[in-house]
Amino acid sequence: MSRTTVAVIGCGHLGSIHARLLAARPDAELVAVVDTDPAARERVAATHGCAALTEPAELIGRAAAAVVAAPTALHAAVSLPLLVGGLDLLIEKPLAADVEESRAIVTTARRLGRIVAVGHVERFNPAWGLVASRVGRVAAMETRRLAPFSYRSLDVGVVHDLLIHDIDLVLSLAPGRLVSVDARGLSATGGHEDAVRARLEFSTGLVADLVASRIHPEAERRATLWSSEGMFAVDMNARTAECLSPSAAVRRGEYDAAAVPPGERIAARDAFFGTVLHRERLAAAADANPLADEQADFLAAVRERRAPRVAAADGAAAVEIAHRVLDALRITRLGADRGDLLSRAVPQWPRRRTG
Repeated sequence: MSRTTVAVIGCGHLGSIHARLLAARPDAELVAVVDTDPAARERVAATHGCAALTEPAELIGRAAAAVVAAPTALHAAVSLPLLVGGLDLLIEKPLAADVEESRAIVTTARRLGRIVAVGHVERFNPAWGLVASRVGRVAAMETRRLAPFSYRSLDVGVVHDLLIHDIDLVLSLAPGRLVSVDARGLSATGGHEDAVRARLEFSTGLVADLVASRIHPEAERRATLWSSEGMFAVDMNARTAECLSPSAAVRRGEYDAAAVPPGERIAARDAFFGTVLHRERLAAAADANPLADEQADFLAAVRERRAPRVAAADGAAAVEIAHRVLDALRITRLGADRGDLLSRAVPQWPRRRTG
């Protein structure tokens, strides 16, 4: 197998993980890492025996592809010149800081025939993959994505940091056009929203209730879906899934609980999740590494010149919905006086045109 020369831009927490995984891949050659912080880039470069560079432009002619793990505000400024310079890119989520920059990346990649993948890594979670392959037409979806405060990604709020993962999962179900948004949020750490509850309604009838917090004491990543094929529960931390699917009688509309004789109802109740609804635990690969699988998909897309699983247009669509959430968001500042509780302005976030 030929090896693709690849670099990583940004040597923070996630960039360092990308570099480690790429350095171990048989289909990739990590040739450089890029960061403005000398200590960070020298540390990662020394670990993996590659070049340590200061500017992304130094990659042109040196690498065929790059992972962009720089701060979100820099994604467009870093990515657009590299696309022009001939590189294919895996850009960490969110694709860019605003809708206009996201669209610029999409149109530039299309015009130049470049491959751009977006790091919505939950699409590669094996538990989500099991459910997505059999869920059918989804009527309702609920997600909870909770995490302790990490002091990372302080350039964005929780909508772009965490909630956007679940926005992307909803969009992967082809829900149609977004028709309404309602969102409430909390701000505690200064600058941005830290917790958000959003309801999204789509033209297909799908309703998505999404909750994200980065100030929660314990980590949690769960999704529940109600669909034509059953009810599905996904624990993305544990990478497990469960399904309640209808029996043949339920599918035909022939089951009537009221018709069960009173004397038989205790036995019927005890057998309900075997005879009426079938309960099934879906087994996912326990040793899967979604980030490594994301890299593998990107590198295969580069070699085969095909669309990656999460393409630039998908990332741009998620950014657009994220900004619709921010536009609708009413924020409660923890500890504020009662008269100052609700605000429609997201503090310190650059507002851009979204239409």
